[in-house]
Amino acid sequence: MSQLISLRDRKRAETWSALHGAASDLALNHGLESVTIEAVAAAAGVSTRTFFNYFPSKEDAVLGLQEPSVEESMLADFDVEADLLEQVSYLMLGVMQSIQGGESGEIRHAILHKYPHLMHRRFQYVRKVEELVAGIVTERLAASHRWASHPEPGYSVEDVARTIVMVAGAGLRNVMQKTISSPTRESQFEALDQGLDLMRIVLKELL
Repeated sequence: MSQLISLRDRKRAETWSALHGAASDLALNHGLESVTIEAVAAAAGVSTRTFFNYFPSKEDAVLGLQEPSVEESMLADFDVEADLLEQVSYLMLGVMQSIQGGESGEIRHAILHKYPHLMHRRFQYVRKVEELVAGIVTERLAASHRWASHPEPGYSVEDVARTIVMVAGAGLRNVMQKTISSPTRESQFEALDQGLDLMRIVLKELL
């Protein structure tokens, strides 16, 4: 059974890559106006119906965007009693990386440089990441005796969670800028560690 699941997942990954590859290639080499769902599906060797099983729009296919997801290992490692800014930042970066399929950061960079208006679509997915992470953090804070009783009167654990996500999000934007030309998993987590050190210094001075 596990072998069948593995083969199915591999086939799905191959189809996803073929569609994204076809869409990004058309956009870069023939212009965004040449990217139609019919053209992308034909280049990938699938039907237009299959296209919509993988992407809701041609823009998502060009950018290689996916719905945000959380790995079980991320949830297992998340410790609400530890350094919360660090914990939320790590979780948020991990989820952020899940929305971007494919291996080539250079291609994504080239597409966004050529078609900057597509950043708006990417930002919509970033908002999905923030909402997903805020929900997880809210649940963990509510289950923590320390944090459940912590908010000042008039504020809830959800307010606290959203505030932390906003602060962590500011740090992640810096990470994305620093690694825009080579956004590998390793380079982004390295940049995040450096950014967290600076953020602690800045927050200490501000507060």
